[in-house]
Amino acid sequence: MEIENGILPEVLAWIAIILAIYLTLYYKFLYSIIDPLFNWIISTAFASYFATLVIPDVQDIYHFFGCQIALWFGFVIAYCKNNIPSIKAEPAHNFSDQLLLRYTTYFLLSIYILSNIIIGYSKGFALFSDNPTLSKVEDFQGGFGLFRKINWAAGKFTSSALIYMYLIGGRRKDLIYFIIVAIFSAVDGSKSALFGVITTIGVILYHPSFLYKKDLLTKTKRYIPIFLVGALSISFVVLTKEKGSLNDAYLGFITRLLYSADSLLYFYQPVNIDFFEKYSYVDYISVITNPILGFLRLQPYQEAVGNIMYDNLRTIDTGSEITVGPNAPFYIEGRIYFYYWGAFPFSMLIGYLYAKIRVYYLSIKNASAFYFVYVSCFFQFATTLIGDVSLAVSLLFSLAFFVIPPYILIRLILYRKFTIRLKTNLIISFKI
Repeated sequence: MEIENGILPEVLAWIAIILAIYLTLYYKFLYSIIDPLFNWIISTAFASYFATLVIPDVQDIYHFFGCQIALWFGFVIAYCKNNIPSIKAEPAHNFSDQLLLRYTTYFLLSIYILSNIIIGYSKGFALFSDNPTLSKVEDFQGGFGLFRKINWAAGKFTSSALIYMYLIGGRRKDLIYFIIVAIFSAVDGSKSALFGVITTIGVILYHPSFLYKKDLLTKTKRYIPIFLVGALSISFVVLTKEKGSLNDAYLGFITRLLYSADSLLYFYQPVNIDFFEKYSYVDYISVITNPILGFLRLQPYQEAVGNIMYDNLRTIDTGSEITVGPNAPFYIEGRIYFYYWGAFPFSMLIGYLYAKIRVYYLSIKNASAFYFVYVSCFFQFATTLIGDVSLAVSLLFSLAFFVIPPYILIRLILYRKFTIRLKTNLIISFKI
């Protein structure tokens, strides 16, 4: 599907109406326009219009929107039971072990920079290639997948921690380090890389712990428009390389937003409908476990559902052995593994789980600084649950695998002991 200038106003008008409906439903759950949920709402508005164009059966269109309603209902249940956290200044928060977080962050930052230098030297930076979208996948093939996971985990943690430390101490050095992380994120070839950086700023910035620091908040917010312009610039650089002109890049940008639901284009083809009929809820267990077991080499990696859908429709040799298929959002996964009617409670469960994570993060008041930053990263990665559960599991496991061991190591070096607090009166300590 291609968008032309002549029909663009009508397309955008319909999307604006759909967006207004979603914003009405989710408004009370949002804390900012740089909330990851707001990003999802925008992409879902485009996806919903796209669904009405590409889904051939009206019953399946009803199913798509039914899953959207079920997801929202999961939010409502989660927030009703836990009251919406008040996004207002609450300076009574207490985050301990600031020094431990600082050393852990700098250690992970060095690993992150080294990882990107190795990728840049060995493969080149994807943004500067002829096809950044393909290069960002090809660069991590042939044993380089480990570096991708390191970049996921260390990149997200260090960017979150550096913003946290800048808000706490106001050190310009931490802001400079954060910009370095943002630059490396920008050159990985992803059209939305810097939008993720902006989201990270918002997740920390709008936590109730920091809203009372009005002067520092005002100063920090000045940089957000710069990042927004930078994020759009990166998107247009990538699209201009792929499309050939700025006008085509603009139309490609709108098309890309529509294709945030490109899995609909692939799934509702007869060959894929027939292929996935043999799947059941039993197969869904591997969706959750395979990203972990595959990384640990306890079983082979399974092909992602989106890649399977793409390969089933491939009729010509593209000249590349790399398959880059779509993600499988909750409405696709629910339909495949839990069938037509089972997809509705599945969608509600996904919405409930994600909303619970949001509520928990925004309610943290007293914890270690490391725990606060770690949960903020968990919250950011958990947004992927809506887009692809398998990818979310991979991201969350990478976060634990590459961040927690360095934290334990640094803690042992600094304090000669490591303490696990299971309950108020149950503490397990390891000393060296």
